[in-house]
Amino acid sequence: MKINRVALGVALGVALGAFALCALAGTAMAQTAPDRGLDGKRLADQYCARCHSIVAGEGSWTDAPTFEAIANRPDITASQLSKIIQAPHENMLNDRRNPAQANAIAAYIINLRQK
Repeated sequence: MKINRVALGVALGVALGAFALCALAGTAMAQTAPDRGLDGKRLADQYCARCHSIVAGEGSWTDAPTFEAIANRPDITASQLSKIIQAPHENMLNDRRNPAQANAIAAYIINLRQK
């Protein structure tokens, strides 16, 4: 059986190219996937820390509960907290967060819960 070396070379080149593109796409997706903890903290610092401090004693110009106090409420879940974050609440500036942002912030706050 005679093998066409040019056709074999082209086929291998295409296969390797496709493999490389898949590998690069996977790397790009992994790099752009948000780290919930870091993304949530960044968003909370950006949008929530104007009124809420993370822990007691870190001073806030309002009487808004700290993230730590919110996290340690016995009945609060990340899902409930996300819904609260998405809706305007008392004295909150009109900074509604979209579901992805609210979920990230809620996950960050819930992770402050004392075990």
